[in-house]
Amino acid sequence: MQVTITRKNAGLSESLKIYLEGKLSGLTKRYGKIIDAHVVMDNEGKEHSVEITLHVSRRTFFSKNKSTNLRVAIDSSVEKLHKQLIKSKEKIRRKGLTPEEAILSGKVIVTETTEEEMVESEVPMLTFEQEEITEEPEERTGT
Repeated sequence: MQVTITRKNAGLSESLKIYLEGKLSGLTKRYGKIIDAHVVMDNEGKEHSVEITLHVSRRTFFSKNKSTNLRVAIDSSVEKLHKQLIKSKEKIRRKGLTPEEAILSGKVIVTETTEEEMVESEVPMLTFEQEEITEEPEERTGT
């Protein structure tokens, strides 16, 4: 993934660049089809604004956030993008395509699972059945 970072009204430190790329790489691990990201950071008085645009196979996602702390604004913007990507992924699943068809059509974001996730998915789950509760009608009196 290619990351373009622009910062208005201030310089860009190496630590901030590494922090931002680390946050965006977290999205890339879960959603493999991210083509590029464009980040614009701006200082407006004491508030910092962060705009992130992601280009993902045939779609574009955008997030904008303001905060007094720049790293908090970055975290919030990345979290918003994460939610948007999850929503998009669920929408694709609801359309009824099998995972193989979705991958072949280019409409799915391929996720890579780690060994830990595979082990967690093999853990049996407990299921509980709900008991049916039948309510008896109340007796009405004439008063």
